Order: sequence, then structure tokens, then C-alpha cells
Amino acid sequence: MPKAVYYHIYVVPKEGITTETIQTKIELSLDWFKYDKNLWIVYSTSDVTKWMTRLKPLVETGGYLFICELNTDNRNGWMNKKFWEWLRKKK
Repeated sequence: MPKAVYYHIYVVPKEGITTETIQTKIELSLDWFKYDKNLWIVYSTSDVTKWMTRLKPLVETGGYLFICELNTDNRNGWMNKKFWEWLRKKK
């Protein structure tokens, strides 16, 4: 089984795509945390290409999509307790 990693995903859907539709795709990950309107961190064994395949139809044309692997070993910040608990439980 491939190693699970974190991804930072920014999705602004094209017209007519609901948050629920995006959520259905995000739930294909092992775990996820939504921390702003269009921002998720997902924990997944799928690679960036697979995530692009899943999400691109929801943004093309007229939306935005950015996906990158997230190194959580080198981190710092000011987030709510729920976020930090979620992030730490994966380690």
C-alpha cells in the first residue's frame, strides 16, 4: 500500500458545483480537515495526479484548483485546538 501523505487543496468550483459535490470527492481521502471556505488538508495514499483527476472536472472552466504535498514535520502557526488535534493524530 502506498504511503499516506498530507496534501493542501484549494478549490474554487466552477458555476453550478456545490460544496457537497466537492466534499464527496474530498471524502475519498483517508482523512481531511476543512479550515476555510475553499481550503482542505487531506491525508491520502493517492498522488497529486489522482487528486487532479478527481477535482479538475469540478473547476474547469471558471474555477481554481491548487494541490500540493504538505510537509507537516516543519510547522508552526496559530490555529484552533481542533485543527492541532486532528493534525497530531496522524503522527
